[in-house]
Amino acid sequence: MDAVNPYQKNSQARKMLTVVGIYVGMVSAITIAMGNSILLPVAAQDIGGEEIYSLAATIGGILSVVAMPLFGYVGAKFPHIKRIGFCTAFLLGAVALICRIIAPNMVAFIIPSALLGIESGALYTFGYSMVRDCFSQKQAGFYLGLVASMFSVGSLIGPVLTGGFIELFGWRSVPAFQATLFIISAIIVFFGARITREEGKLISYVQGKFDLAGALAIIVLLGGLIVALSLGGNYIKFGTPFNILLLAAALIALIVLIFVIRKKGDAAIVPRSAFKSRNTIALAAANFLGPFDSMALSFFLPMFLIYILGVGAGASSIAVSCYAILGLFLGPIFGRWVARVGTAKPIVIWFSGAWRVVITIAFIFVLVPGANLYVIYALMFLGGMYANANNITSATAPQIMIEPSIRQQSNALIQLTQNFGGVLGIATYTAIIGVFGLEQGMTYGLCIALTGAIVLMILGFFMKKPDWNEEKEQAAIQARAATLAKETDNDSSV
Repeated sequence: MDAVNPYQKNSQARKMLTVVGIYVGMVSAITIAMGNSILLPVAAQDIGGEEIYSLAATIGGILSVVAMPLFGYVGAKFPHIKRIGFCTAFLLGAVALICRIIAPNMVAFIIPSALLGIESGALYTFGYSMVRDCFSQKQAGFYLGLVASMFSVGSLIGPVLTGGFIELFGWRSVPAFQATLFIISAIIVFFGARITREEGKLISYVQGKFDLAGALAIIVLLGGLIVALSLGGNYIKFGTPFNILLLAAALIALIVLIFVIRKKGDAAIVPRSAFKSRNTIALAAANFLGPFDSMALSFFLPMFLIYILGVGAGASSIAVSCYAILGLFLGPIFGRWVARVGTAKPIVIWFSGAWRVVITIAFIFVLVPGANLYVIYALMFLGGMYANANNITSATAPQIMIEPSIRQQSNALIQLTQNFGGVLGIATYTAIIGVFGLEQGMTYGLCIALTGAIVLMILGFFMKKPDWNEEKEQAAIQARAATLAKETDNDSSV
C-alpha cells in the first residue's frame, strides 16, 4: 500500500467538493452568528421572550465547546467517519433551524438551538482536519487560509442578509435560508473525499476503548464553567448557590480529568502528549487570548457608538463590517505563509500580537465622547489585519504545526479555547461596563485587552517549527500499513 494519507488518493474533484462544502458551511455558520443580534430581538417581539432570547445564541456555544474534544477523539480514532460526522452534524443544525421556523414561542425557539453547537463543533474539528487530510502541507495552507476568508465573508454578509430577509419576507425566512445552506453544505461534503474503515486504520492514532470517564469529566468541566460564566451576569447570577455549585462541579471535574489523563496517558480523551506539546499549549493560549481581546471591540463598540456618540445602528454596523474587509484578501496569503515556513510564529508575534497592541492603544485614546467616526472606521479596518491573523492561527496552524499523532485532538483543544475566550471576554467586559459605566468601562476593558495582546505577542516566541515533516508522516503511515498487513497475515494463519 502506498505511503500516503488515504484521503489524498481521492480524485481532485472529490477533494474540491469537500473543500467547497466546508466553505459553504463556514459562511452559513458565521452568517448565523453575525445575524443573531438582528434576528433574535425581532423574533422575540413576535413570539414573546424578550427577557430570555439571548439564550438562543449562547446555548449552542456552550454545547459546541463541550462537543469539540469528543469530536476530536472520535476523529482521531475513526478517521473514516469524519465525512459522515460532518454531514450529520450539519443536518442536525438544519433541524434546529427548521424548529426555529415553526417555533410558537421563545422556549421552543431556544431549546433546539442547542443542536447548532454540534454543527459548530463538527465544523472546527472534522472540517479543518479533512482539508489537511486531502492535501499536502503547502496546498492545505492555501485552502485553510481561504477558510479564514470565508469567515470574513460570513461576517460581512450576515447582518445584511438577515436584515434584508426580515424586511422582505419576515423573520422566519431567515432560518429557512440558513437551513438550506446547511443542507447544501452537508450534501456537497457527502459526495466529497472519503476513505474506507480499513484505510482509516492507517491514520488512526487512538487505540483501546472509548475514554468514558474522561468524556464525562470534560462535559461537566466545560459545561459547568461555561454556563456559570456566560449566564452569571443575568440568569444564574454570580454568587448565587446554583452558580457556585456549577463552579464547584467544574473544579471537581477538572481534578477527575487530570487523574484520568495521568492514568490513561495518550489513550485519554485529551492525550497526555498534547499537554507536553509546546506548540499545542502556545496555540491554545493564543487562541484563547485572541477572541477574548477582540470582544472588547467587536461586541461592545456598537454599544459605545450608539449610546456615547449617538450614531445610528447603520453607522455602528459599518464599524463592525470594516473589521472583516481585510480578511477577504489576507486569508490565503497568511495561510500559504504558515505552510511555507512551517510555523505561525511570525504571524502571532507581529500581526496577532504587536499590531493588536498598536491598534488597541490607538482605540484607548480615540474612544472618547465626540470621537471622529471616520477615524474609528479606519482603525477597525486596520484592526482587521490582526483579526484575520487570529483566524488563520486557529484554522491553519494546528494542521501545520502539530504532529499527526496528536493533531486531531490537539486541534479540538485549540478550537474550544477559542470559543471559551470569546464567551469569557463577553462576560468579563459586561461585568466591567456594568460596574464602571459604558464610557469608563470601555477604557478599562481596552486596557485589559491591551494586556492580553502583549501576552499574546510573547506567546508567539514560545512557538517552534515542528521537528517532523511530510516525509516522516508518510514513513509512519507506511510503517502502520506494514504492521496491519502483518497482523492480517497472522490472523489468516491462525
